[in-house]
This record gives sequence, C-alpha cells and structure tokens, in this order.
Amino acid sequence: MRKIHIGMRKIKSLISVSLSFVIWEIIRIFLPMLEAHPVFAYIYAIIEMRETPDKTKNFGKLRIKATFVGLIIGLLFVTASVFFSQFIEGQWLSVFIEFLFILIGAFCSLCVAELVGCKNFCGIAAIIAVICMVSHSGEDRYLYAVMRVLQTLIGVFSAMVVNVVIKKKESEEND
Repeated sequence: MRKIHIGMRKIKSLISVSLSFVIWEIIRIFLPMLEAHPVFAYIYAIIEMRETPDKTKNFGKLRIKATFVGLIIGLLFVTASVFFSQFIEGQWLSVFIEFLFILIGAFCSLCVAELVGCKNFCGIAAIIAVICMVSHSGEDRYLYAVMRVLQTLIGVFSAMVVNVVIKKKESEEND
C-alpha cells in the first residue's frame, strides 16, 4: 500500500484556496448577488501554487497577462457579434456567423497572446475569449467575463501571497 505524502505544496494550496474564499466573501459583502463560491479562484489558487515563490510569481504573471488578452479580445468579439447579429436573419445563418466569430476570436487571442509574450499560456487567452463569447447572454456575459477575470486574479494573488509568506516563515525558522 502506498503512503500519501502530505507536503508543503498541498498545505499551501489549501491555505491559498481558503484565502481566496475569504477575499471573495469580503467582496460579497459589497456585492451580495455574486455566486457563493469563486470556482475559478479556487482552481487558480491550486494551479498556481508552485515549488517556489518566484515560480508562482512568474507563472501567475503570465496567466494574468493571458487572461486579460482573452478578456479584451473576447469582449471585442462579443460586442461585434451582438452588433452584426441584428442585421442577420435566419437561425442557421446566425449560428454560423456566431461560430465564425468564436473561431476568429480564439485565433486572434492565440496570436495576440503570443505577441505579448504569454509563452505557454496562449491557450488560456483563447479559452477566456471563447468563454466570454459563449457564456451567458445579453448584458450578463459582460459581467460574467469581468467576474471570471476577478476570480483569476484572486486565485493567483492568493497563491503568490501564501507561497511568499510560508517561504519567508520557513527561511526565518532555518536561520
């Protein structure tokens, strides 16, 4: 039978998720209509927990940059799609045009993310753009996109803070 190793990375991840929850609950004091759990904050609090604070910071910065690229391009394509859809008649044509916008938006996100140096996180930019374009409808999609980015920022921030604080504490104990 294999033993489960409960190392610092697992513990730091759980603390980071907890910090994300606390930050989100503070935000919900002012915006109580927000969802109870910031799922994307939890995801990125875990994903961005790296072995060292420097790795967490470097990967976190790239993820945030890619997220903003995806958000901006996604919102531009949502706005364009909404604008052009008012001139299109017929359900099939409308769906086809929307699908073309999704493909072109994803492609543009990948290209722009590469141009601004997102390295291995270009796919994140395309994912965010597609999520912006297909999630929810009407004005809700704009709010959803912004909340998605806010949750990403909270998760990455939590991972960075926890990793730095614990690393500093470990260094002090070793001195």
